[in-house]
Amino acid sequence: MKTKLKVCATILAATLSASATAGIVTQWTYDNQAGFKSWNGTNNNGWASDDVTASGDSAGIYDNILDTDLDNDVDGDDSSLPTNLAWGTPANGAGNPQSSLDIDSPINDTVSTNDWNWADGTSITHENWVIVGDALTDAFVLDGLTLTPTDWEGKGNDAAADALLTDNAPYFAPQLQFGINFFETPNGGTYNGSGFDCPNGELRDQGDNINGCGDIFEITGLENLPIQPIVGADFIEFTVPFVLMANGVPLEGWGDTTYYLTTRLSGLTTLSDDYECSNNQPACFGFVTVEEQQNNLLAQLKVRTVPEPATIAIFGLGLVATGLVGRRRRNV
Repeated sequence: MKTKLKVCATILAATLSASATAGIVTQWTYDNQAGFKSWNGTNNNGWASDDVTASGDSAGIYDNILDTDLDNDVDGDDSSLPTNLAWGTPANGAGNPQSSLDIDSPINDTVSTNDWNWADGTSITHENWVIVGDALTDAFVLDGLTLTPTDWEGKGNDAAADALLTDNAPYFAPQLQFGINFFETPNGGTYNGSGFDCPNGELRDQGDNINGCGDIFEITGLENLPIQPIVGADFIEFTVPFVLMANGVPLEGWGDTTYYLTTRLSGLTTLSDDYECSNNQPACFGFVTVEEQQNNLLAQLKVRTVPEPATIAIFGLGLVATGLVGRRRRNV
């Protein structure tokens, strides 16, 4: 075990120090796009009006950056995706809203490398209203990010190196893809002898269950990332490493720097340790959304050449035991 730890520490040190000898991009403009690749709903009745319907455009007025056919290339075979899923018949009659999930895409802005501040990403709004009839059961989301350098350092006055960097832009960060298991929970809960339990493991009429049992969406796929997510009471953070590539190989003089893209989802309560994952999943992540209101899941991002301290620790542990995945890891 001591030998393994020593080897892993060497690998980690090399990874974290690589940026010290390479050209580093210090500021970028970015395009963040996300949409629903697929979705399913219940089919409890013959009313077509309350089936799950899709609308919106993940690219808006911009070029599509999503690899929708999952062939690791964005070309003529790919297209933008819908950003809104709506379903159900309002229980309180016409004029009331349907339930829906809406992704705010595209987002275009600037981000600085190694900045403490978060930049805006493709946030999600859940309109959670009392409905009857059909409901969303699951969906599959793709989230892409391109980065265009606007400032950099480490290459001196090398015009050829600068041209190489700008001519090959924009650069694609690893595309995120994850599933959503959505549960339109019964608002009454289950009687436990003294009160009513909701599916999130807490009592009805309290906290997120104040207006009836809050709905739940599990996020699947995060457990497969190379660096395990960090989970707090109202946020989930996950990090993916990447280098600048051209034609499938690291960009000369610039591809020696490893960047870490961290995405933070926040603003809603995460699933408690008492929550039982569906389908016997060994690990699951997700949020609870309050009934009869708009719920906003804020998405933010940052780019660093050295991961956050907590991420470094998890990354190091992952090098030692990549096959060990806990049910849920909490760091607040």
